[in-house]
Amino acid sequence: MIDPAPLLTHAAPDAARALALGFLVRIAEAREQLRHDVTNVEAVHDARVAITRLRATLRAYHEVLSGAFSKRGRRALQRINRALGEVRDLDVKRAWLTQHLDAMPELAQHGAGALGADIDRKRDKHAQRIDALFTRHFDADLESWQHRLRHYNERRIVGEPVVVEPLAAVVVQQLHHALHRLEQAVKYASEHPDSERVHAARIAIKRVRALLVPWLNEVPAVRPLYDTLSDAQDAIGQSRDAHLLTLRARRFALNDTADEPSLSALADFCDDERERLSSALAGPWLADVHMAAMRLVPESAHALSAIARADHEIERKFLLSAAPPHATQVPGMRIAQGWLPGEKLRERLRRSVHADGTVEWTRTVKIGTGVARIEVEESTEPLLFESLWPLTAAARVEKVRYTVTDGAFTWEVDVFLDRELVLVEVELPSTDTLVSFPEWLAPFVVRDVTGEAEYINAHLARDRRIHAPTA
Repeated sequence: MIDPAPLLTHAAPDAARALALGFLVRIAEAREQLRHDVTNVEAVHDARVAITRLRATLRAYHEVLSGAFSKRGRRALQRINRALGEVRDLDVKRAWLTQHLDAMPELAQHGAGALGADIDRKRDKHAQRIDALFTRHFDADLESWQHRLRHYNERRIVGEPVVVEPLAAVVVQQLHHALHRLEQAVKYASEHPDSERVHAARIAIKRVRALLVPWLNEVPAVRPLYDTLSDAQDAIGQSRDAHLLTLRARRFALNDTADEPSLSALADFCDDERERLSSALAGPWLADVHMAAMRLVPESAHALSAIARADHEIERKFLLSAAPPHATQVPGMRIAQGWLPGEKLRERLRRSVHADGTVEWTRTVKIGTGVARIEVEESTEPLLFESLWPLTAAARVEKVRYTVTDGAFTWEVDVFLDRELVLVEVELPSTDTLVSFPEWLAPFVVRDVTGEAEYINAHLARDRRIHAPTA
C-alpha cells in the first residue's frame, strides 16, 4: 500500500484507492471492538467516522475510482452507517441532557431522567442491530472490497498520450465543486433561515470538511479553513440537537402520562435552548461564516495546488444544458478543427473564422488531461492547412465559439454544429483558482467534465454520438 504521507503527490487513481483502503482498515478495527462490546461508545463513533469518510472518498473521487466499489457495497455501507448514526445520535442526545442538567428547572430534571432512561433502552436495542448488520454486510465482503480497490484496469484512448494527474489536483477540483455547493446552500439558508435549510448548509459544510480532513497533517495550510467550518458545523449541530430533543420529549410525554408534566417542562427547556441557539444562527451569521471561510480558501487551495504541478495550460470545462442567451448575443467565431492520425501525439488543425471575416489557421499539440495540460501552438499557412486537412476526415468537429469576459474570467461557450452539444471552458491563472459561475451561466451548468475523456475534443471528433443531456 502507498505510504499515506506523500499520498497527494501520487497518481490520483492509486492514491484515492489507498485512501479508501485506509478507511476500510479503520472500519475493520472498530468492528473488532464492537464484536466484543456493542455498547462501546468510542467504537461506535470510530466506526461511523471511518464509514462516513470512506463514503465521502468514494463520492468525491468517483471519476478516478470507477468500478472500485459496487453499488451493492455502497448500499451495505449506507445501511451500517445509518444504524451507527442512530446509535451515535442517541449518544449525543444523552450527553446533551447530562451537560445541561444543572441548568434545568427541577421539574425538567425529572423529565430528563425519564427521557434519558428511554434513550438508554433504545440505544441498547439499536446497538444489537449493529453487530448483525456488520456480520451480514461487512465481514463477508471485506476481502472482496479490498481486492477491488487494489486491482483495477485503466481506460485508455488509442493515440492519446497518458498524463495522470496527482491526487492533489483532483482534491483542488473537488474543493471547487464543494465550495460552490456550500455557497448555494448558505445563500438559501441566509435568505430563508428555517431549520431544514440551515441543516442543508451544515451538510454542505460537512462535505467540504470531508475533503480537507485527510490532509490536515500533510498540508497545514488547510487547517484554518477546516477549523472555521468545524466551528460552524458544531454550532448548527447544537441547535439541531436541542430541536430534536424537544420533539422527542413531546412525543414521549404523549405516551407517558405519569411523567407528562416533567417531560413537557423538559421540552420547554430544550425549545428555549433551541430558540436561543437559532437566534444566534440567523442569516447574517451564516453569511459571515461563509465569508470567513472563503477568505481562507486561496491559501488552502494554493498549498494543495503547489503539490500538484505548475507551468501548464490550466482550464476547466463544463457541460451545459443549452446555449446561454447572454453568450449568443455576442458575435461568434466559427471553428472547424480536425486531428491528424497519430500514435503518441495527435496534432490538431484548426480554421477559425472571426465575426469580421478574418481567418486564422493553426496547428496545435496538447499533452495531458484534466485541469492542467501542456499546450504547444503555432500559426500555419493556408496552403499547408488545406493540404493536410483531408487527412483529418475521420476526426473532425465544427462549432461556433462565443467568448464572454465576466469579471476576472473569460468564458468560451462552444455550440457544436454537428450534434446537440454545448460546452464552456474557462482558463485559470493557476490550479488553485476557485471560480463561481456568473448569473447568466449558472442555470445552464450540468456538471464539470474537465477530467472526462469523452469530452476531450479529439474524442468528440471520433464519436459524434456524444450529445447534451436530455431533459
